[in-house]
Amino acid sequence: MENNSSLIFGSTGFTGSLALSHLKDFEGPIIAINRRKIEDFDDRIEQVILRDFNFEDLNLPKIDHAYICLGTKLRAWELLVMSKEKKDIFMKTDFELIIKAAKKAKSSGAQTISLISAVGVNEGSINTYMDLKGKVENEIIKLGFKSTNFFRPGHLQGKGHTEKWDTSLADFFSKILDIFLVGPLSKFKSIEGDIVAKAMVFETKKSKPGVNYFYFNEMIQSLINATPSE
Repeated sequence: MENNSSLIFGSTGFTGSLALSHLKDFEGPIIAINRRKIEDFDDRIEQVILRDFNFEDLNLPKIDHAYICLGTKLRAWELLVMSKEKKDIFMKTDFELIIKAAKKAKSSGAQTISLISAVGVNEGSINTYMDLKGKVENEIIKLGFKSTNFFRPGHLQGKGHTEKWDTSLADFFSKILDIFLVGPLSKFKSIEGDIVAKAMVFETKKSKPGVNYFYFNEMIQSLINATPSE
């Protein structure tokens, strides 16, 4: 597994910070692009602070792997119904900004790109969240990276203590529902955010050619493969 240069967009969020913690286990330079500075970064990580996330005038060195962990914070009910204001914010961040980030990574030489998406995404869905996530995936595919990886988790466990009451409630009910999600339905199971982040880093470093989708079972298997046996 090669240890080349990595670029991560959004390493201050939940999955982004976890991905960065696993990325530091590998050799190779790391560039993190964020809106705000983090004081306890590893010395070998180069922080690039772009408060408005304007990539046009940003000059980057040669990049091999790109990770996109950008996203709008949504309340549980907004996954089903969004206000006009929230839709506008969601469109700017989860579509326009992500595509701009992917294009910047491509122009900087990245051969591999990985994105946190969601199970059930589908362009054309009547659900705004699922429709826009599907559009993002399709636009990134069109950019023609050598290796394109979409991680499609169900409900992300592990952030309830830092989020709102509805997130904690979703954590609770997801664990109950998981019991009944077997066979083909297992991809809808909830999953720990740290597992998703570790799978993301491990699979990105592998750079499997083509367009690759990772659901619950694939991410669990990736975690097993990434953990050295005793």
